[in-house]
Amino acid sequence: MENRQKNRWSTKMIAMMGLLVALQIVASKFLSIKISDTLRLSIADSFLILAGIWLGPVAGMIVGILADILGCVISGMGILPLMTVPPAAVGLLAGLAGQLFRKSNNIFVYGGIIACISMLTSVLYRSWAFSHYYGAPFITYVGPRFVQACVLIVLNTIVVYKLYHSPVTGMVQGSR
Repeated sequence: MENRQKNRWSTKMIAMMGLLVALQIVASKFLSIKISDTLRLSIADSFLILAGIWLGPVAGMIVGILADILGCVISGMGILPLMTVPPAAVGLLAGLAGQLFRKSNNIFVYGGIIACISMLTSVLYRSWAFSHYYGAPFITYVGPRFVQACVLIVLNTIVVYKLYHSPVTGMVQGSR
């Protein structure tokens, strides 16, 4: 058991976590399309989902937390603690659902899991957090965030599916 834990947090794993943090920040802060102060189109969640699948729920959560905090610092934005929860939850939930991802070759299974994660984290939680920060009613954020989530579910599903079913997974996890 101790040997397994030691191997779990190997140099390779920590380096992979750093790479996924960097990819998430680039996708989120620099390759996104800003629609409004509370809406952005980005495939950044793809890298959090992959962190969870490839490295497990705890590592996925850590990647989400680090990516959010470092991304805010790099882009000069303030850190909003309530907004750090969704990226952490995306990595955690994807890691918990990792077995479902790994056992399936069906893109619709990936889409269903990603849709559930997105509805919980982006639509419901972020709508609540924005209503808390900005003082507007919760319901004013749900509709636009639902439409945004529908677009991003499709994009994130394609990215996650293609990357997971590519040689990259073999490099991350060793031989399949």
